[in-house]
Amino acid sequence: MKRRLLTLAAFLLVILLAACGNNDSNAESADGGNDNNNEVITVGYQKGNTINILKERGNLDEALEEAGYSIDWREFPTGSVLLEALNTNNIDFGHASDGNGVFMQSGGHDINYVASEAPYPEGVALVAKAESDIESVEDLEGKTIGVTKGGNQHYLLLEALEEAGVSLDDVEIRYYKDASEGLIAFTQDEFDVYGSWDPYLAIVESQIDTRTIVNGTDFSENRTFYFATDELVNDNPEVVSIILEELQNVDQWSNENKEEVAEILAEQLGLDGEPLELANNRRTFGVESMKEEIIDSQQRLADVFYESGLLENDIQVEDAVNVEDIDLPENVD
Repeated sequence: MKRRLLTLAAFLLVILLAACGNNDSNAESADGGNDNNNEVITVGYQKGNTINILKERGNLDEALEEAGYSIDWREFPTGSVLLEALNTNNIDFGHASDGNGVFMQSGGHDINYVASEAPYPEGVALVAKAESDIESVEDLEGKTIGVTKGGNQHYLLLEALEEAGVSLDDVEIRYYKDASEGLIAFTQDEFDVYGSWDPYLAIVESQIDTRTIVNGTDFSENRTFYFATDELVNDNPEVVSIILEELQNVDQWSNENKEEVAEILAEQLGLDGEPLELANNRRTFGVESMKEEIIDSQQRLADVFYESGLLENDIQVEDAVNVEDIDLPENVD
């Protein structure tokens, strides 16, 4: 059993390294560059996410070409690296997690939220091995929990502990670097509870007998956000509208074709399709405008991280929402 778990961990490490193989902000266009005189829009993405599906489907390339633009796709290993590229104008548009957004803003960097993906609360969870005596958040007292620092599972843990009345002083939090490192530590009993996120959560659940202690339902919306540069928002707001429209189109297609989405992402990530189907079946794809309740939810995350000493500075998320000049497409609410 132990050998099988370690083999799974090694497999995840290979996946993560493969995903990082062409991932810095100077990566060449996936399409080989611009062969015409159209203005080039550079879009950043991470493997396995909605913009990755958009890229593979090709509908944004066609829509931008019809509007007189060309697209340059850039792949990044993490949302934090992507936002750094956005902040330095190496890309025009991209996506990152809720935590990435608040850390970037707290660090004094300019970011522009232009839209959000639909919430994905079941895509983040704290799990224990099935033979563990841990059955609830209250049982975490005196236990060791592994999370990525500032990750979606870290936020889930903080919120769940507060709701259960368990003090941070009564648990030991250990940070791991990536999904492979965390899984190895979990299999070797270096911590009792493993905080993970899809698709890696689904991989673990499909290979190891685990018990879900808590997921994001009622605690974390686990959102991905879309960001754009000042220049794109101010000078080419119609491009932002086109991108959001095509994102929503591909999201609606994804909701109706989850098995095919799993096949696309399995090929991109070098994974078996079954856990990706599991991950897709517990989410709803969709683009949402930056409504007040979404901003409030993101503000809650920022406040919790600040109060926990994770953020350098207190921030107001609404200061980074810049959508006044964007005519949202009709298919985005």
